[in-house]
Amino acid sequence: MLYKIAKNSAFLQNLAVNIATSIHPSIVHNFGKIEMIKKAIWNCELEEVSGGYFEFGIYEGTSLYAAVKAHKKINSKISRNFYGFDSFDDGFKYFDKRDIHPFFKEGDFISSYEKVKKRFSKFPNVKLIKGYFEETVANGKGADIHGKDKCAILFIDCDLMNPATVALEYAKPLLQAGTIIIIDDYYAYKGDENLGTYGAFHKFLHNHPNIKAREFSDYGYGGKSFIVMKV
Repeated sequence: MLYKIAKNSAFLQNLAVNIATSIHPSIVHNFGKIEMIKKAIWNCELEEVSGGYFEFGIYEGTSLYAAVKAHKKINSKISRNFYGFDSFDDGFKYFDKRDIHPFFKEGDFISSYEKVKKRFSKFPNVKLIKGYFEETVANGKGADIHGKDKCAILFIDCDLMNPATVALEYAKPLLQAGTIIIIDDYYAYKGDENLGTYGAFHKFLHNHPNIKAREFSDYGYGGKSFIVMKV
């Protein structure tokens, strides 16, 4: 009955469109991101994939907070540590000119390390790593950060190709069958397979043909995830 009324009512159709288009795309995307994290947490629970959650590019920590809460809400039988990597107070920095983008501008996405640290003060299983990835975990650095933890979920949310490449190489020894890799801004840089986070992931799989991954789930506006089948 309601469908028939709406079908023939331009007013109701316009109202629905006005409501839908009034929600900013970034809000829709971020809700999708949270739902994606929940899916990954739950899948790792069902498949009994042990290990930590590693997020590269946490900004103010909202998605990292979502991961911690999603894990807690399901009363998980698996103990997990959560690692958040970000430059925090220093914002974006281009280490590679190919990363230059009209939206991802150098100096943007600055967040307070102390404020984010306070946000997670009640969670002893959360560890924040401050600094550019190129300086904290590149070229074999950072092995002491994760201890014996393998990687259950890897979230690449750093937008640029160079830091995404560093993050992937850092996580490579930690990957296992069942690891979920979430990649934000997958279709940025006009879809160029040699740039952005997609470029980093494409190159990573090419350089490490022993690692096999299949698509897991899409989310929001340009987010994509994969599940590692073989390492």
